[in-house]
Amino acid sequence: MNKRKVSLLVYDFDGTLVDTLLDISNAVNLVLEELGLRTLSRDTIRKYVGKGVERLMAQSIDGTNYADLPCAVELFRKHYSKNLMNHTRFYPSGREILDHFHDKKQAICSNKPEDFVRRILQSLDSTECFDAILGGDSLKSRKPDPEGLLHLLDRFQCSPEQAVMIGDSPVDIETGKRAGVYTCVVRFGFGDSKEIDAAGPDCSIDHLTELKHLFY
Repeated sequence: MNKRKVSLLVYDFDGTLVDTLLDISNAVNLVLEELGLRTLSRDTIRKYVGKGVERLMAQSIDGTNYADLPCAVELFRKHYSKNLMNHTRFYPSGREILDHFHDKKQAICSNKPEDFVRRILQSLDSTECFDAILGGDSLKSRKPDPEGLLHLLDRFQCSPEQAVMIGDSPVDIETGKRAGVYTCVVRFGFGDSKEIDAAGPDCSIDHLTELKHLFY
C-alpha cells in the first residue's frame, strides 16, 4: 500500500491511543455497587464505551429497576475522576507515534468529556503533542456527528483529503466518512471486529507503529 500524504491526524482517545478500559470498568462497577445493582464484566462494559458517559451509564443500568440516569452519570463522574490513572496507559508505541508525527497537526476528537481527556494527557506528560483537544462536551454534538472533525478541518485549514481519522470503532469510521476524511481503524481497541468490518474503514492496523508506514 502506498504511503498517503497527510497534514492532520485526528485520533480518537479511549481504545485508540490510551487503554482506559480497566479504570472505566472499575468506576462503572463502583457506581453499580453504590446503587445496590449487579456489577458487570469488563468485556460487557467494553461494548458500552465510545458513545459518551450518558450512553455508557444508560447501558450499564439497563435491565435494572434503577431509572435515575442523571444521578448514575454524576456518580460515574465522581468515581472516575478519583481513579483516572490507576491503570490507564498509552498503548504500545502511543507516545512514540505522536513524536514521530510532531511536524504534522495532531488532534483528539473523543466522546469522552474533555476535562477527563486533558487530565489523562497531563498525567501522561503529553498534552503538548496536540494542537487541539475535543471531547464529547466541547461542541454541540458528538461523534458520529462530523461537527468536531469538520471544526478541526476548518481550524487548521486542512482539506478532507489531507486528513486521517484514526479510531477503534464504527463510530469513528462513520464520523470520518461523513466528513469526507480517510479512515484508519485500530484492531486492538474496544470495537467489535465484525462491526468494524461492516463499517468499512479505508484501512486497519494491529499496532500503532504501522501508522509510520501508512502516512507521511
